[in-house]
Amino acid sequence: MRWAALLAIVLPAVLCVGAAVLLSAPSGSKASSASAPAANLTCTVKASCGVNELPVLRMSSSGNAHAGTSGGSGYGLMVCCTKISGLSTQCSGTHDVVLSLSGADNAHVASDGSYATRACLSGGDDSAVDCTYAGECPPDYACLATISESTNAHVADCDGVSDYGIEVCCKALADNCPTLSNPGQENQDGDQWGDACDNCPATSTPWLVPSGDADCDGFSSSGEAAIGTDPGDACPDATSDDAWPPDTTNNTIVNILDVAKFRIPFGSCSGDPAYNRRYDLNPNDCINILDVAKLRPYFMLQCTNP
Repeated sequence: MRWAALLAIVLPAVLCVGAAVLLSAPSGSKASSASAPAANLTCTVKASCGVNELPVLRMSSSGNAHAGTSGGSGYGLMVCCTKISGLSTQCSGTHDVVLSLSGADNAHVASDGSYATRACLSGGDDSAVDCTYAGECPPDYACLATISESTNAHVADCDGVSDYGIEVCCKALADNCPTLSNPGQENQDGDQWGDACDNCPATSTPWLVPSGDADCDGFSSSGEAAIGTDPGDACPDATSDDAWPPDTTNNTIVNILDVAKFRIPFGSCSGDPAYNRRYDLNPNDCINILDVAKLRPYFMLQCTNP
């Protein structure tokens, strides 16, 4: 019964993560950054925004529409943008104005700032946000809407059908260290974490490296010593080489086979015959759901040795 409960809780989560990683990875490549927080901004007009999207503007229809602010209008369509790290609709801090509106609801819009009500995008302490207006958005800019004029304008979406001639274009990049100030956004290894918060700044990794992780495999050296994996080796060289903690099968990739390995020791504690410290990934002398959950950030990811 304990194992059935485990599967019911864990499998949907890890399989969902794995599917997302696989769908985002080019054929034949190693999946590495499906959950990377430093992705470019993307925006879509739809009836409701998802949990990982930010409502920036409301529209009365997809074309020839009036607009409203995300919190002050009851219109049924929204401009939903990817909720990258630090992004909000605040008109303060590091921000730029998407459009100014004649009111919070039933409004005309302007790109020249002629109205007092504003729809904004704001980033984290160091993230970059820039909005501009053009006949076609520059590369790496997302089209949020199209407008008929620079002022007193109606709005439409960006789907290529009945659009207006002026595109509202915004670019926002996630703060690569949201909890630490790093104005230059330095990132020498090019992964999704900046040097200020990356404990392996010269080694690109698809996971955040904790403090004290000598081999940059996502687990501290002290944690690896506690469970018996090699703190100086990021990836197994053979099936007998316990090098990477979430890779319980030692085949260099974390998948459903690694989850299945928890079946025997699950629910055991130190002193029980079934207990095996190799599976105590959250070292507390017991193997439970917290240990299996440790696989999730690495599911369908592959390790490599330098």
